[in-house]
Amino acid sequence: MPNKDLSNFWSSYKRSKMGMVGLAILILFLIMAIFAPILSPYHPIDDRFLAEGIALPAWYRIFPQYSRYPETMSFHVMSTVNDQNWDVRLAGSFNLDNVDPITLGFYSENVSEASGIAELVHYFDYQYDSPLSFQIHTEFQFDEIANTEYQVELFMLNPDHESFLIWSSGKSARALSPRELNLDSKGLPFEYKSKMGLEWYQNVAERIFTKEGKYAIIMRVQAEKDESSSISSFKMSIGSLLFNVPGRVHGVLGTDHLGSDLFSQLLYGARISLLIGVSAALLAVSIGLFVGLLSGYQSGLTDEVSMRMVDVLLVLPGLPLLMILSGLFGRNIWNIVFLLGILSWPGFARVVRAQVLQLKTATFVEASRALGSSNWHIIFRHLLGNVLPLAFATIALYIPGAIMTEAALSFLALGDPNTPSWGRMLYSANAFGAFQHFAWWWIIPPGIAITLISLSFVFIGTTLNEILNPKIRARR
Repeated sequence: MPNKDLSNFWSSYKRSKMGMVGLAILILFLIMAIFAPILSPYHPIDDRFLAEGIALPAWYRIFPQYSRYPETMSFHVMSTVNDQNWDVRLAGSFNLDNVDPITLGFYSENVSEASGIAELVHYFDYQYDSPLSFQIHTEFQFDEIANTEYQVELFMLNPDHESFLIWSSGKSARALSPRELNLDSKGLPFEYKSKMGLEWYQNVAERIFTKEGKYAIIMRVQAEKDESSSISSFKMSIGSLLFNVPGRVHGVLGTDHLGSDLFSQLLYGARISLLIGVSAALLAVSIGLFVGLLSGYQSGLTDEVSMRMVDVLLVLPGLPLLMILSGLFGRNIWNIVFLLGILSWPGFARVVRAQVLQLKTATFVEASRALGSSNWHIIFRHLLGNVLPLAFATIALYIPGAIMTEAALSFLALGDPNTPSWGRMLYSANAFGAFQHFAWWWIIPPGIAITLISLSFVFIGTTLNEILNPKIRARR
């Protein structure tokens, strides 16, 4: 019999075009939620600086004006001497003690030969328009220093053989072991910009990368012996160098202000919206079902207290109250689910109570009572089964409200900051310049996603209500 009932239900559901459209949309979002790690290789929160902030979607390059925009280019220059890595040039008292890893030695007992220069050069091709920035990370270590003044400098060389100093250690006689360098062209001090002929606000990357062609990174090490000493020596080990040019285009939907992938945030946002919507709706309907059953069947004081509680909750402003409570209890996703569930049950409780008031005088309830059935047996064995179809439809209709409310809270910066929800995407877009940059690919997709998933549950819920609600079914 249950199989026959299910078959009849599905036959009725299939006849509803609205219900089938809602189901198709829901299946699409379920696929997004389940296969998010496969559809996007990036984590929506942890993976940052994948490209420039508010980078264009990669498909923008089909338009001629964006065709030469750079994608993210990143490479390691390993600490070895060969054609693919460093080319080492030595002068003066420097020797190449080891080529893998690169170790430079400086030895001099002759005052007249008490200086040396070593240059490590790496060439690479760049075939795009000027980037907005670049980053360099490297390490070097001075193993031994004695009475020697040294200086380490980093240069960029463009295809026109112009040399640009981008970092210098300054002359020093102190051992720094190890030394780590993290360089971002956006944060280059003005003294370096002025040597390039730039004002303090101008872009260093655009000044260096003026055309397509072969560029070079040059690390120059200079050492000079203290003439007051008869012996001077030190060794310097060079670590690998990471060079990164953030792209101006990236992925399907570009990046946010932190260079995080927006497409991955959209995919993972489906998980959060479904989780919050379904969990909050289940909690609200479960509470409303229990209170409505108990209040409608017991009557008396139980009914009076329950309905006055419902009246109080119904007149309270929902969103302002949620804003206050989420601030008090913390911006955690489960706190939001709990608050949404607690504040959403009163309306459904009234509907269930009205149904129970009609059912408790029915013949089958009177017969069960005459046979000596307890109140709890009657409530959960006879009355619950008759209001469950209404509960199923209500769950589907409550989910859009929960999704919209969570999006509103996140948009107001009251959502969980560690959760990649669609509301959080809209909050970030509003707070960090998407509207000023006309970055519609950041704003429109989460808005469409919220609309579509809400519509899907409205369509499904309305269809379920038409099939399962006996009053509506009788009118059709």
